[in-house]
Amino acid sequence: MSTLTFIYILTGIILIVASGQNLAKYSVLSATKYGMSPFFIGSTVIAFGTSTPEILTSLFAALDGKAVMVVGNVVGSNVANIALVFGLTLSVLFFKRESFSAGPEILLNLIFLILSTLVIWVVIAINPFNIYSSFLLLLCLIGVIGTWYKKNLGTSVELKDTKEKFLMPKLLLSLIFLVLAAWLITKGALNILSSLGVGELFVGYTVLAIGTSLPEIAASLALASKGRYEAVVGTLIGSNIFNGLFVLAIPGLLGSSSTFNYHQWIPLLFVLLTVTMIFSIYIFLRIKTPKRASLMISFFLFITYLLSLRLAYN
Repeated sequence: MSTLTFIYILTGIILIVASGQNLAKYSVLSATKYGMSPFFIGSTVIAFGTSTPEILTSLFAALDGKAVMVVGNVVGSNVANIALVFGLTLSVLFFKRESFSAGPEILLNLIFLILSTLVIWVVIAINPFNIYSSFLLLLCLIGVIGTWYKKNLGTSVELKDTKEKFLMPKLLLSLIFLVLAAWLITKGALNILSSLGVGELFVGYTVLAIGTSLPEIAASLALASKGRYEAVVGTLIGSNIFNGLFVLAIPGLLGSSSTFNYHQWIPLLFVLLTVTMIFSIYIFLRIKTPKRASLMISFFLFITYLLSLRLAYN
């Protein structure tokens, strides 16, 4: 890997972490003015903000004719969000000796997460680059967001910071830096692809996925440190749903096409479904039943992610 490629990726990652945190911060400050619930903020505003790098890197990759990298980015990011981000969150909570719990309203959203993961699998199995597949994904996303909005009506959130000025310009500036970061990471990933001869699947699953998942890591740890576990769960659920139902639709919407071998994706899709089910079952068992965060589940998620890297390299 050349020095210039390393600079591209490192600079992009630094910008993503900084601008991703700012985007989440200013999005929350803006959204709470309208009385949104913690879960709704996490699953929509923060989730969309932290998914922006996946959206933009996938857009650039698709425009460059690397549509397979988009699929790798979606699957890799969703696995990383749960296996790395949630695993890391559990580790932090375990060593802080804190309990983890969830409200009963989370159940419907866990169902949405599992169903969206199955939809991702079906679309990849049939044709992820078809315009009709893109329409199906977007239709599912609209249905999920509409349900979230209806459930949010009548709830309110305390606005803790009313002194922040120029929220909209700061939001716009954060987004601009995210666009730049996404371009830099994509450029670096494409350089690796061309110089080392590594497959698009592996580059998308690792370089793009890990780099664009850093905002989720930063946002989740920041929320967990403040005790906002509901928002953490909402962020991860919303981010995975946005990645699968919106980002995966990008190649089809742009008319991108690429040689695609579904069978090589089956092991990674199985990993995605496995970690999603483990995450969902763990959260479900914590509904109204606070228990100390599980280090064993955290360790299992980390190991699963490491094994998935080996599968992606094949």
